[in-house]
Amino acid sequence: MMHTNDKFPTHHSSLQGLRVLLVDNDVNFCNSLTAMLQSYGVNVQATFLGEQAMEIFVQWQPDVLLNGISSSKEDGYTLIHQVRTLAGERGKAVPAIALTGAVTEDMYQRSLLAGFSLCFAKPVVIDDFVAVLGILAIADNLHLR
Repeated sequence: MMHTNDKFPTHHSSLQGLRVLLVDNDVNFCNSLTAMLQSYGVNVQATFLGEQAMEIFVQWQPDVLLNGISSSKEDGYTLIHQVRTLAGERGKAVPAIALTGAVTEDMYQRSLLAGFSLCFAKPVVIDDFVAVLGILAIADNLHLR
């Protein structure tokens, strides 16, 4: 489920063509967030935690990684570790946002130490989330390379 708060404009030209890989085990969340991001012109590929996520990351080379960090099968920290190891080899770190059911101080610190740029609680407030993606895109000149 997504929430809106109408705090931010609905048009974010900085998001047009942004490539986002969404990795989460909640199918409904993935479908909702994908649809919302696509309405802003974001190119989204959604997948589940596991081997396929890293494969897609390497082949598609997204601008931003959205990664669920709570899962009964595999912990999202494994994927961010693989992504950061790859970034170390290639010299370019992709911004990554951890997505979780509840953000505690411990979880936030663990997420940052693991290599995430930010941590967001689900369900996300879509206007705030899109604003943050826009800031990341502008700050890192993502998808403009």
